[in-house]
Amino acid sequence: MTKASNLMMNGSGSAAGGLYNKVRIMGEGIITDDIECNFFKTYGSSEASGNVKGGNLEIFGETEVKRNVQASNLKVYGTLSIGESAMVENTKIRGSVDVAGKFTGDKVDLKGSIAVKGDLEAEEFISSGLFEVSGLLNADVIDVKLRYSTSQVQEMGGQTIRVQKKGAFLPFVKNEGFLEATVIEGDDVFLENTTADIVRGKIVRIGAGCEIQLVEYYDEFKALSGSSVKEHRKIG
Repeated sequence: MTKASNLMMNGSGSAAGGLYNKVRIMGEGIITDDIECNFFKTYGSSEASGNVKGGNLEIFGETEVKRNVQASNLKVYGTLSIGESAMVENTKIRGSVDVAGKFTGDKVDLKGSIAVKGDLEAEEFISSGLFEVSGLLNADVIDVKLRYSTSQVQEMGGQTIRVQKKGAFLPFVKNEGFLEATVIEGDDVFLENTTADIVRGKIVRIGAGCEIQLVEYYDEFKALSGSSVKEHRKIG
């Protein structure tokens, strides 16, 4: 991206969209049209009425993007709401993200929360946070540590899928984390604390805390102690 001017907003105000090098908002800022920049950082409350396209986006406050987000790197320590879809290469979430459409990227590192109304597709999905995906969560590698509350996904698909219970950070928090899904399908699948209608894979291992209606497997199936599998069958 060619170098452009910087946009610095302090206090309360609005600015036009356009092409910028650095955008920084400290206070309450509104961007009235599409914006493209190398760096976007907000510490206060901000709103973008159009699309946001950037190299590096960092959200420390509350940000609402009415349309789409496209970025190389996205870090969220506050709250980000996206009115349409997002396409991000590398995502780190320590706060919360809400996406009205679909989310696509290379790597998602989640320790906060994300809600996606459409599909979530990535190469790697690494989570010790909370997620809700109304469509398909699809990644080559899915590694989920369930610390608290219940994550939900309609369908989950990947090559390697690991869903494991993990103790909460705070010793006085007694609730375990759980995953609810309709269908889970992968090459190598290991699950704990998961409720699902169908689990399908080449190698399927069902661990403690699972309630599965049907397991379909190609090569290997094992139900470990503390799990419940109503029906299982070898296919292929």
